[in-house]
Amino acid sequence: MTFDEVVEYMRGDDWPIDPLRERTFRTSFRGRLRSFPFFVHVDGAYLILAAVPYVRIPFDESAADRLMDRLLHMNREMNLAKFSVDDDGDVVLSVEWPLAELDPSELRDALDVITFYADEYWPEIARLAGEPEVKPTRPPKA
Repeated sequence: MTFDEVVEYMRGDDWPIDPLRERTFRTSFRGRLRSFPFFVHVDGAYLILAAVPYVRIPFDESAADRLMDRLLHMNREMNLAKFSVDDDGDVVLSVEWPLAELDPSELRDALDVITFYADEYWPEIARLAGEPEVKPTRPPKA
């Protein structure tokens, strides 16, 4: 798939598209506890989906260590996604997929992965990062 085909697919699936640069746009989805913005970007041979900032690393060193230790453990538990920390101290949840091999079903898989993990891990990561507690916006799935 090309970047333009990714945009077309996501528009057809009712994703909001906010173009930022030639090969980057912002979109979002509504989770159980909050809305998650993320970027869709083509960098060379890879499609990158990145929820940033997911949370900020706490200023308290021991709290930051606890959060980063947990992120490392989550990275081992997740498939196709990873947490990282950027130069600004933002925690990033990302999925990277080779663009040459990307077809619509794999794009759907990549979107499912980022939305699932963003929503699933939010309560624990937000608590570890010192984010204020948020009440569910809709009942949890049965």
